[in-house]
Amino acid sequence: MFTRCIFCHKPFPENGRLAHMPRGHQIAYDPERGRLWTVCEGCHRWNLCPMEDRDAALFELERLARDHGKLAAQTANISLLVAGSLTLVRVGHAALAERAWWRYGRELRRRKASYESVRSKVTAATFGAVAYVGGVLGLTDDEVSIDWQDTPVADVLRWRRFGWAAWHGRERCPYCNSTLRALRYELSWWVYPLRGPDGRIGVGVPCQRCDPWTPEKVYELHGDVAENVLRRVLAYQNIMGASERRIVEAARTIEDAGSVGAFAASVTDGRQSLWKMRGPRSVALEIALNEKVERRMLDLEARALEFLWKREEELAYIIDHELTPRRILEAHLRRLPIRLGPRPASALLEDMEIGG
Repeated sequence: MFTRCIFCHKPFPENGRLAHMPRGHQIAYDPERGRLWTVCEGCHRWNLCPMEDRDAALFELERLARDHGKLAAQTANISLLVAGSLTLVRVGHAALAERAWWRYGRELRRRKASYESVRSKVTAATFGAVAYVGGVLGLTDDEVSIDWQDTPVADVLRWRRFGWAAWHGRERCPYCNSTLRALRYELSWWVYPLRGPDGRIGVGVPCQRCDPWTPEKVYELHGDVAENVLRRVLAYQNIMGASERRIVEAARTIEDAGSVGAFAASVTDGRQSLWKMRGPRSVALEIALNEKVERRMLDLEARALEFLWKREEELAYIIDHELTPRRILEAHLRRLPIRLGPRPASALLEDMEIGG
């Protein structure tokens, strides 16, 4: 098994997960044709493993994908899977149920651990002490909003990470013609998702100048701007992260709606503010909005990997079929984890030669 990339000579790191393929964090394999590659993290080239090293590793990778693999994206020819610290590029359709929320669930758990860390509390206490002294001396920044009685640590971390405004621009109220120039985070608890004229999720910002105020008197943001504003606002509000139990509850909420898209659409029906939506629904909405963005990125990555696979498969075919003795290749094909029915390896070999 290779320990270094044959193209750039960068060493493959140990993954600590696979006994028969202990090096490499990104692995591509084809259990039907018996191909196995280690993908270099430096030059991103695919290193075709020697045939004598593939059999046991292919079986091990199939078990890992089946028992611990989580489907991230797939095309007609490849599936992108994540199994712990390993990224697997499996050629062929993976019979795995796609779970949209596990990816962003990791981010929420990481955020919770960061919030509860000693470093975060020390940073917040230091910043809070400076802000308090500044207030005594009359040097307080009016844009810093800290609730010293409720969640001072969270408010300090919010300020340091996000600043004071989630959006800047010019939006006019249809009733009083006042202009909204910025959406302050401290007022974002009262915004609510709404459905735009194009069917996409939008944002309604209550107008503070309208008196009396009614739910129709809002500044409306639509399209990509609204989606980005909601993502930032929800990340600001959920800066403390979420526990495993809360993430499971949020996932169940999405499942009950039928899909990520259906849930995102359902939250616009009641015109409920984010303050009233606190809890699993708020976490679920953040997951749903980020899932759409991550889905677009992963689909692009999967299509790029499929392009690379087609190129590498042509080279692997030449190496395996023209540079390897037929008896060795037949013995290898007999031991593959996936067989096309009870036919002998020679018949499979003929099919592969005809199909290229």
